[in-house]
Amino acid sequence: MHGTIDMKRTILRWPDTQGRLNLADDEVEAAWNIFSFNWRLLASAAGVVVAVLVATEFYVETMGYLVAFALASLYWWFGLRNARSTTHANPRIFLCLVALAQLVMAIPVILTLTYVAVSVNLPLQDARLLAWDRALGFDFRSFLDFTNHHRELIPLLARSYSSINLQLLVIVLLLPLTGCYRRVAETVCAVTLAILATTLIAALVPAIGVYGALGLQASDFPQLVPQAYYDTLRDVPLVRGGHLHKLSLTQLSGVLTFPSFHAASAILLMWACWPLRWVRLVVIPWNIVMMVATPLGGGHYLVDVLAGVLVAIVAIGVTSKISGICSPKRIDALHSDVQPLQPSR
Repeated sequence: MHGTIDMKRTILRWPDTQGRLNLADDEVEAAWNIFSFNWRLLASAAGVVVAVLVATEFYVETMGYLVAFALASLYWWFGLRNARSTTHANPRIFLCLVALAQLVMAIPVILTLTYVAVSVNLPLQDARLLAWDRALGFDFRSFLDFTNHHRELIPLLARSYSSINLQLLVIVLLLPLTGCYRRVAETVCAVTLAILATTLIAALVPAIGVYGALGLQASDFPQLVPQAYYDTLRDVPLVRGGHLHKLSLTQLSGVLTFPSFHAASAILLMWACWPLRWVRLVVIPWNIVMMVATPLGGGHYLVDVLAGVLVAIVAIGVTSKISGICSPKRIDALHSDVQPLQPSR
């Protein structure tokens, strides 16, 4: 029997009326390929969560998770429907919807993994992190005293620190609406990689926060409410002691100290909006303020912030490699090097 087996993979194309691709089509296809990688990454993380739930005493309150997964599925379905439309397909619409679907999917998966990381229960490293800060010449108590004496700074610091989720949502919507198709997919990828890396490192270097390490009380910062630190102080001892088993999505919070995901997010948000010149004029200074606020708002050590910056830089580098691999021209070049196999008679 004669014939050929073509080893080339079929990849998604967005043809015009004559079946050809233009530059914009290449960008959309690259974005779609990166989003496909993101789905695999999120599915792998979700698989880890399921395995942990089966193997440990953790269990979830299903309603919150079902709502989140249903909402992500809805965004994905509408996005896919628009992408497949022969008359109304619009990358500004369907890439917005796909990005939203992945963000909504990531929230329950990643938050659950952070609690799993805390449950590893390795020795706390607060004393070591504090020593590293002092070796770098950073005195948190002096920084706190400066803030106490300049109370007018606290509203700005608090608003910047609490803006992380809103910033990510706005930028993820703004990028595809302004035609930055590849960058929105890269942003979701980099954020996912960064928080997964942060979670893994935090499991190996657990800590609660600088306020407790220095023995500070609320009376030492009467104008400041470090809610993220309070959430960590509430949940981490319970998880480490094996007393918290029920995971309710509405009550989960960021409980990781080292590295700081706020610091990582600040770098990622500045990088994400870089193609938008008029947006970065606002986003860059705002996120510099957020990094300054991170030790105060989350009870972080300076080394938490520096480690978060490093995680973000690595995540951006890895994402750039993934983006290059997902480029249609790169894929076509790889396919052209694959010779079809001739089956034997």
